[in-house]
Amino acid sequence: MGTVRRYVFPIVWMAIFAVIAMALFKLAFVDGMRAEASGQQPVAQLVTPSIPAARGTVTNVVQVQGAVANDPSVVVRSTAEGTVNFVHVAVGADVAKGDPLFQVQKLVEPESAQATELFAGRTADDGGTSDIGGSNETAGNAELEQVRQAATPAPVYTYTDVVATAAGKVTDLAVLVDQQVSVGTDAVTLSPGTFSVSGSLTSDQQFRLLDRPSTAMVTVTGGPAPFECQAVTVGEASSSDPAPQAPQDPAAMGPFGPAAPETSTGTVSCAVPEDVTVFAGLGASIDISAGTAEDVITVPTTAVKGAVDSGVVWVLENDGGAEPVEREVSLGLNDGQQVEIIEGLDEDELVLQFVPGAPADELMGPGMEDFGMVMGG
Repeated sequence: MGTVRRYVFPIVWMAIFAVIAMALFKLAFVDGMRAEASGQQPVAQLVTPSIPAARGTVTNVVQVQGAVANDPSVVVRSTAEGTVNFVHVAVGADVAKGDPLFQVQKLVEPESAQATELFAGRTADDGGTSDIGGSNETAGNAELEQVRQAATPAPVYTYTDVVATAAGKVTDLAVLVDQQVSVGTDAVTLSPGTFSVSGSLTSDQQFRLLDRPSTAMVTVTGGPAPFECQAVTVGEASSSDPAPQAPQDPAAMGPFGPAAPETSTGTVSCAVPEDVTVFAGLGASIDISAGTAEDVITVPTTAVKGAVDSGVVWVLENDGGAEPVEREVSLGLNDGQQVEIIEGLDEDELVLQFVPGAPADELMGPGMEDFGMVMGG
């Protein structure tokens, strides 16, 4: 009997400890997980960001990536018809505007009316011409020949110099002495020897340059110090090639990769000063200033539907407690991030930071860090 008790008690205690361990496991893991799951369920609440209209300064500077190029050659066409009589220049010569390039000679047709009149009058008055076969006929013919020769004028020519329509260097000479030319014949090609900087514009940049600025600041890659570029011109694009894009930092790209390149809708160019040393093919950055507005009411461009002259914003009235209300506003300068509100919005009024229903790529722009899901219990 003593031996049986000695083996029974350890077994009983082991069973008791096993039951206690199972109870503790259930409390610690099974029931605890259920309580945590039921008590920590997240509640999603979509918060639409708003921003107050604030005073600020808007500087409309459009930066365009471009390149240095030779200015196009000038083709001088003949302005006269006739025969080339003399060539004043040779290939490689430098000419100024208005310098003669070649001379054209043209024969002036003699007036035959006078000779005809004299001949007809002499024939009628000469009584000996009717005496056929006689000496009077011979004398009359000789006299008539003299009349003809006296009445025929000597050849008369006009001489016209074709001049350079621009200053430059002669790169092609397409006329020779004794060559027949007509008005409009391509004759001489002049290279101006000057440079310009040009680049492509997107539609957004074109709208921002409606005021047609006259100067720009240009920085040539690996070239001289930034310089002022004169005679800024804005025109239409000559092709549908994408506008040049600046290299993108992979770390700054969104979750969907780089944005698709925008199509070029226009061009901008300006003249490089003659005292600035550049070469064709060098890359350049063109900074075009189209005005500055100081101490004006501004909102982010993402808050406005429209970009030029007029637009629509969504105003949160009653401190944001009501539904946003559409309101038309008059727009001024735009720097790509902020837009000037000329009329229709007061300072400190709350507006939606993003246009309702705006594409996702616009929502991924600046300020997206304020837009998201706020988790609450």
